[in-house]
Amino acid sequence: MGLFDIFRQSSPLNLSAVAMPVSPMAAPSTSIQTVVWAEYFGGELGEVTRLSALQIPAIKKARDLLVTKVAGLPLRELEGDTEIDQPWLYSTKTTLSPWHRLSLVADDLLFYDWSLLAVDRDSSGQVTDAVRVAIERWSSDADGRIRVDGKAVSAEEVILIPGSGSGGILADGATTIKGYKAIERSWIGRAQSPIPLTVIQQVTDDPMEDAEIEDLVSTYAAARMSPTGAVAFADNRVEIKALGTVQTDLFENGRNAAVLDVARLTGVPASILDGSQSTATLTYSTTEGRRNEFVDYALPMLLDPIEARLSLDDVSGPGRVIRFDRSSLVTVEAPAMNEPTKD
Repeated sequence: MGLFDIFRQSSPLNLSAVAMPVSPMAAPSTSIQTVVWAEYFGGELGEVTRLSALQIPAIKKARDLLVTKVAGLPLRELEGDTEIDQPWLYSTKTTLSPWHRLSLVADDLLFYDWSLLAVDRDSSGQVTDAVRVAIERWSSDADGRIRVDGKAVSAEEVILIPGSGSGGILADGATTIKGYKAIERSWIGRAQSPIPLTVIQQVTDDPMEDAEIEDLVSTYAAARMSPTGAVAFADNRVEIKALGTVQTDLFENGRNAAVLDVARLTGVPASILDGSQSTATLTYSTTEGRRNEFVDYALPMLLDPIEARLSLDDVSGPGRVIRFDRSSLVTVEAPAMNEPTKD
């Protein structure tokens, strides 16, 4: 049984062979690791993963737009201007449709800058089918050989697709992701307790025990989060001071700036992600202009690497290339209609 057969037999109810990863790999390596930034943050903010990145609405929207658009474009094999029928580009014997196969590849390239296909070939070496290998199941060793489930595989069994060389948004956007998560946590905290930062200061000479102080702060913090949190009681040993004022924007500017950073990270126009630039730099844009910017700058980041890799001789054969049919990306303007006139 070859590598392709192992992944081909994955049940639709048990897609462990092709399922989305819960831990990322920034690039093929000797081991699969989570990108850890413990020197800056701990707990939830200490890890940058695909799952945590998708909890950022702007990243999820950018991902969905890019991946679904890429997966919806047909692949064609061409020899000059002549199309060569290659059924594996639009059909499969596996339990995962070609649309989903391509969407998973695009997702891998976006987040990790690498993707891997297990392929089936006929006696002549022509690819006849393919299935995407989940990124946490493969790696490369010190000699550059691909390993799947820890075992080395031959080059004929797989197609390794590198991305644009940037490293993927988990690596490139780690700071943005961490910052956005911090803003979200702060925003949620302010929404739950919309009262200025408070200091509880002891005003008597009778020192309070550490346990008493901790209990007082915890009780007061919990009370602030209740529906009646605007009212509190303090005994004569302490004085409650509010620092600053309540900001009604609740980090709106910071959250908007993070959306702009996501737009820069993914190449998706900020206006599509519902981010707004400052008035000083705001330029007039139309729906068609935003669409063209998306097609011209965002999509090639995923489309071009896939085309380039599939057009190599081990996949498409000498003198042939594989290209996406991008005709649906071109807007055909409707002809102008003349005012009706009487005969």
